[in-house]
Amino acid sequence: MTDELDKKILNYLQKNAKLTIKELAESLEMSTTPIFERIKRMERDGVIKGYVALVDQEKVGRGQTVFINIRMPVYTAENVAEFEETIREMPQVLECYHLAGTIDYQMKVVVENIKEYDRLLLEISKIKNVNVESSVIVLHDVKQQTAIPL
Repeated sequence: MTDELDKKILNYLQKNAKLTIKELAESLEMSTTPIFERIKRMERDGVIKGYVALVDQEKVGRGQTVFINIRMPVYTAENVAEFEETIREMPQVLECYHLAGTIDYQMKVVVENIKEYDRLLLEISKIKNVNVESSVIVLHDVKQQTAIPL
């Protein structure tokens, strides 16, 4: 469980993961040792999963975002495992969620352009017992956030 101090630390780190322990301690008006120990505990407990750089996808040639809805007509443990294993290996797939309802999976993919998306669809179509139900092309971002509200 996280307490209020942990949440404050997490809020600071979600805004800027490059903050030093000293900078965090100063912001929280504490010494560095308890801050360091709390961060290490949250890393060890999996509360903090890792640290990343947020990249502008357009500036690195991945300006097109598409959401893909997948249905699996023959829903077996073997088919689920094969699909999930294959999707984990596709670098264009940023997120993939297993859903309850009429759609079995929803994926967020980033590609250079529609031609690359067409090639990706062909790769997905090779996966056994998978139907692409629909694709939704993103026109522009309205809100994109990685910080979890605490």
